[in-house]
Amino acid sequence: MSDVAGRPPMVVTHQGGVRFAVGIRQHQVVVDQPLGAGGDDLAPTPLELLGASLGSCVALYVQQFCHARGLPYEGMRVEVRPRTVPGRIERFDVSVVLPAPLPPHYAQLLERVARSCPAHATLVHGAEVDVAIHLPEGAPAAATA
Repeated sequence: MSDVAGRPPMVVTHQGGVRFAVGIRQHQVVVDQPLGAGGDDLAPTPLELLGASLGSCVALYVQQFCHARGLPYEGMRVEVRPRTVPGRIERFDVSVVLPAPLPPHYAQLLERVARSCPAHATLVHGAEVDVAIHLPEGAPAAATA
């Protein structure tokens, strides 16, 4: 198992209500919940960021492919539509909308490029998630049900 060498962990801190700030390197991303879910709707939800991660990763890979071949990409957009079932996202529908027609042989190549981004690979192949709970020293253990 490898991680990005020397990179500190992302740290999520409570900001009040159901809003959290995520520290990522020197950046900060905020997540919140919609008004109907007890939030103030001041930021995207965590699951919306999952879709945003996928869409922006696909966009980067498509842009790099086009740039390397001198193909038009200015004005390109990637649309991500999550399809949900109770408690999770079941599927993402991703559409890459290019600003100009391309030679026909590039369509299949671009689809392979879009599917090769790390966010797509992570979602398709899964990632193990280990969760550990750390209590302060001397804190009483919570009662078990």
